[in-house]
Amino acid sequence: MSNYIASVLISLVPGFVMLARVAGRVSSAWLAAAVGGGGWLLALVLRVPLLVLLQTLTPGIIYLVAASVLAGVFEESIRSLVLRAAILKSGRGGSLALGLGWGLTEALLVYAVPVSLSASVYGYDWVDLLPGALERNSAILIHLSLTVLLSKNPRSYRLLATSATLHSVSNLVAIVASLVLENIWLVELVIAMVSALLFVGIAMPMFKAFKKSYSSQRG
Repeated sequence: MSNYIASVLISLVPGFVMLARVAGRVSSAWLAAAVGGGGWLLALVLRVPLLVLLQTLTPGIIYLVAASVLAGVFEESIRSLVLRAAILKSGRGGSLALGLGWGLTEALLVYAVPVSLSASVYGYDWVDLLPGALERNSAILIHLSLTVLLSKNPRSYRLLATSATLHSVSNLVAIVASLVLENIWLVELVIAMVSALLFVGIAMPMFKAFKKSYSSQRG
């Protein structure tokens, strides 16, 4: 059992610690995180019929490319709609919590739950599962960054197009890296570099501002 618990914790704990720091005791921020999780799930449910159809018509690499583009379009469209909700207009914490909740829900349902169900059957060692756990942390940072980008003006179609493009390109980079590179750790390094670039370029300024205001409130 401990073989997979370590990897599950690695996939979830960093993002949850960040969320706890952002949300604190603000109930609206925790609600924003939950809304973010619901947004991710809604975006998935809405595009599943198209994914099933595409898998039938265009299997292989074409399907992977189409799935990457659909993820960007559906998730960023839903994210922009969710960001317009009044509950998220209570300062920087709302949009940060939304992005973290979005990414954590994906990590839970795409990685943590499947790993927990299959690890005992296939006898995976936690080292075998570690690349996927680290990838989830990269994905959480990407969701956080794109949420911050859209939060600047959720009604801007230019920002929506930009976030959808960045989302799709991030997915495509991961696909190309997995096809070209034979070493899984090199693939994860490429994904981590993409997530780090987006975070530094988009989310870090807001995080610094939030941290400064948070510290002043406590002081």
